[in-house]
Amino acid sequence: MKTTTLAVALLLVVATAYATEKDKSNSKSTKKTVAVINNSPEKFKLVYLQKEEGVVKISLKNEYGQTVHNSTVKNKEGFAQPYDLKELPAGEYTFEVTSPDGTEIAEKVMLEKPARESKLNFAADVLNVNDGKKFRLAVVNKDKRALPTYIKLYDAKDNLIHEEKIENLYGFRKTFDLSELNGDVFRFTVSNNTGTKSIFTE
Repeated sequence: MKTTTLAVALLLVVATAYATEKDKSNSKSTKKTVAVINNSPEKFKLVYLQKEEGVVKISLKNEYGQTVHNSTVKNKEGFAQPYDLKELPAGEYTFEVTSPDGTEIAEKVMLEKPARESKLNFAADVLNVNDGKKFRLAVVNKDKRALPTYIKLYDAKDNLIHEEKIENLYGFRKTFDLSELNGDVFRFTVSNNTGTKSIFTE
């Protein structure tokens, strides 16, 4: 797993990622350049160094290949686009940038949240109970700060498909039958006023 962390002083240094072209017969062979700067543990800045005018498409994907954010920027002489990832779980993410001529460039970053996760006062896990799309969520809370507990469930495209609030239970299990839903990977989030934990199904 490769982590890209660039200092501000390296802004003008060419940071080449892998470049692939959708149609090599019609596209230019010149590699594009993108730099990703880690301004703080959860804040990043994507710097686009190409001066070609046109619309630049940016997709942010998690380590499972799921798109968690899409945006477009009208480029003139390059730009710097900030990203605040505090609402996303820790892990590896990839910025995929498509230039106006169709060339694709990717940069990987690592989102780490050691301070926040260490303050969680609950434990949570998800178990596949039938080798299919039936999952059991188990939560154990440590003290009154854990009440109430909030549960959210997202599908493979990161759309919210279920949420609920658990008022007075320190420990509980809930089973979710997702066999009628499309996709193979789902995301649970469990949260209270000490923080949030995200769990992907497998």
